[in-house]
Amino acid sequence: MYIEKGKQKTLNEEIIIEGIALHSGKDAEIRLKPAAAGTGIVFFRSDLKQQLKLKAVPESVVNLVRNTTIGSREVKEAKVSTIEHLMAAIWGSGIDNLEIEVSGPEIPVIDGSAYPYYQKIISVGLQEQQEQRQIFKVESPVYARQDDSYITILPYDGFKISYTLDYQHPVIGSSYFEFDAEKIDFAEEISRARTFGFAAEVEKLHAQGLALGGSLDNAVLIEETKTVNPLRFENEFVRHKILDVIGDMFLNGRIMGHIIAVKSGHRLHVRLAEKIREKMLEEEN
Repeated sequence: MYIEKGKQKTLNEEIIIEGIALHSGKDAEIRLKPAAAGTGIVFFRSDLKQQLKLKAVPESVVNLVRNTTIGSREVKEAKVSTIEHLMAAIWGSGIDNLEIEVSGPEIPVIDGSAYPYYQKIISVGLQEQQEQRQIFKVESPVYARQDDSYITILPYDGFKISYTLDYQHPVIGSSYFEFDAEKIDFAEEISRARTFGFAAEVEKLHAQGLALGGSLDNAVLIEETKTVNPLRFENEFVRHKILDVIGDMFLNGRIMGHIIAVKSGHRLHVRLAEKIREKMLEEEN
């Protein structure tokens, strides 16, 4: 069921964000531009002759290996990867419509969290648009599961995520955190949580062409008994998982529901987003 809640919003003015791409290790730049009401979140590659507009929706997802990548199924090179942290920042800032020009195949990782994007957006402010914001309210449970990992969304008058993290690793172990958008400040409590990786996996990831831009400036590195760099929160790992859920769920725009996740990653997040999308399309038709 769709409900109207407030007005749609976009950026006041264009902003530029530069940095290193997490996986390719190359320089990356994005330009965030105001967009008309009803546009949604749209990406396009400025370095390609065919500047296809890639709408951030579940059906645009083309890769889920350690990140969320959207792209065109017709033009192979037209893709943008590692969008999840930026998507979460856009959600948290209150933006509904935005065009994002990307200089290459990947978003700059900045510090491995969503906070730098959020700060930049808030610094230039938002403009309210005339059209009403449409929010999809989940009316019946939807779930996705793989082995001992699952994610479900239940009817709820708001937006809440309850996440249980469980790693067979002494530094991470098991932890739980609950984020309720009406009660917890996204900027301070969620957006600052950074991505993390294991020192033992670095060589393997590099051999796969992944994490080439990873460093202590943009990720928490975990050794056998400790983290190499200090944590921002005692439970930063589970908070970052919630950040990823927010970014992936925003592929459907703003939704209302209570998400319960156990050991889920991008693959399950997007599977749930796809199932929610099916419900949305049923409603629209």
